[in-house]
Amino acid sequence: MVCTSCDHVGDRHDTGVWLSEVAVPYYIFKSNGYDVTFASISGGAIPIDQAALMSEWMARNVSAMQQLGASVPLATVARPPAYDCVFLAGGQGAMADMPASAQLHRVLADAAQHGKLIAAVCHGPAGLLGAVDGAGKPLLAGRTVACFTAQEEDKTGAADCMPFQLEQKLREAGASVRKAQPGEENALRDGFLITGQNHASAARVANLVVEALN
Repeated sequence: MVCTSCDHVGDRHDTGVWLSEVAVPYYIFKSNGYDVTFASISGGAIPIDQAALMSEWMARNVSAMQQLGASVPLATVARPPAYDCVFLAGGQGAMADMPASAQLHRVLADAAQHGKLIAAVCHGPAGLLGAVDGAGKPLLAGRTVACFTAQEEDKTGAADCMPFQLEQKLREAGASVRKAQPGEENALRDGFLITGQNHASAARVANLVVEALN
């Protein structure tokens, strides 16, 4: 599970990963017998958006919180194909550091080349921008995906803080974007790629991953 290392976007200085987009998939993966490794762009403590704290979950899942506090730097992930799936969690921080991460692109290319699943939810698809497969083809080319929409971004009031408009950039990268109404569950699989629109879609994304792996 790959998370942002960035705690600021624009004039927001209390952002990071959206915790439910980690917590819900983590529970589903663990419940189905899968191990979960937390990685991040820079490694170390993963910042959590202060609007997304889950106090009860954090208190009950001490091991997961310890891993979030000491995540693996992507640069040290030497064998991405050893993982069944690379899962990109969302949160506004992902918009700042995922698109330009050469290490993330390396991990995604290696995973795709070996036929591994790649999943992303909410702002997580920002990490797919610029990523290519083993043959150099953009991962997004000709794919249908879901992401946090322009309408949802406007409703949060944070659109002006974002470095770009995610929905638009995904289309410019060759993807078709399937949208639901703001806040509604919307997740889909297109080949090796599984994406979800928002935190309400995190469970469905994780379940699609489990279904594909089984």
